[in-house]
Amino acid sequence: MSATTAIIIGILVCVLAAAVDQSPTTSRAIAPVGAGFSTVDLFVDSGNQPLAAWQMEFKATAGRVEIVGIERGDDKNFQDPPYYDPAAMSGNRVVVGAFNITDRLPVGKIRVARLHLHVSGGEKPVYAVNLIVAGNKEGKPITAQGSFALGKSEGEEK
Repeated sequence: MSATTAIIIGILVCVLAAAVDQSPTTSRAIAPVGAGFSTVDLFVDSGNQPLAAWQMEFKATAGRVEIVGIERGDDKNFQDPPYYDPAAMSGNRVVVGAFNITDRLPVGKIRVARLHLHVSGGEKPVYAVNLIVAGNKEGKPITAQGSFALGKSEGEEK
């Protein structure tokens, strides 16, 4: 084989290889380990006392967590999502609260809110709640307990 023929064959191989690589590709962003969406349910247990108002702080004490949504709880008397300060949602924490002065107030343990979270980074988040205040219809403080439960994570079957 002559040098000219070898050069022509080499050029053809390079052109054909470049043509094969022209197929469209889809790029996917690869999320860091542990990244995704999840929910956390917030609860207030007022025992046998009617719950008319509550305020609670939720925070992530470890991990990278962004609160991306807040929805109401289970009780039909608290129709709207709890009040919150959108500016206070930064920094892995939020203070939420609600009130109701109807005659049929809930008693016992009720889900008062559901938080939608975006969790990123490799560190597993650790959460904490602090029930700041709970009150009755007359505006007087009542003894109550705040708690939370982890909800479903993105892609998880429950």
